[in-house]
Amino acid sequence: MEAGAYVWCSADPKSDEAWVLAEVLKKKDDELELQQVDKTDKVFTRPAAAQGEDDEERKFEGVELANAKLSDQDRAEGRDNDLITLPHLHEPAILHAISERFFHGKIYTWTGPVLIAVNPFQRLPLYTDVSTLNFLPRLSCMNLLTMPIPRSCRIF
Repeated sequence: MEAGAYVWCSADPKSDEAWVLAEVLKKKDDELELQQVDKTDKVFTRPAAAQGEDDEERKFEGVELANAKLSDQDRAEGRDNDLITLPHLHEPAILHAISERFFHGKIYTWTGPVLIAVNPFQRLPLYTDVSTLNFLPRLSCMNLLTMPIPRSCRIF
């Protein structure tokens, strides 16, 4: 994490946001000097976290590396469909990626085999009558009458 790198910092508890995007201005052994990206007049520091013997790089309290911003072409190709492809997969990266997809009208996001769905609070043209019919069981009334009932479901 060098000067010029973008990082996510845990926000002030009084803030509406959980994480803020910041740029590293200076890196010292015991602290990072950061500048909030959307409020360039806000400069703050983060102390170094306790370092274990196995830690390769110095960590700082409440600071996580940010992923590079995806281009419109990458987004159009669906490179943001699966969060597993992100270089840094942590809380702020997940929240940011899901938020970005939400604002582009994409309410479904994969994280490996797990599907994350965000309530869009509006009707979306995702489910047409034709696509909805594909989800209905292919059973007719006749099939229901002649279908064997498992023993555990029988009423005596």
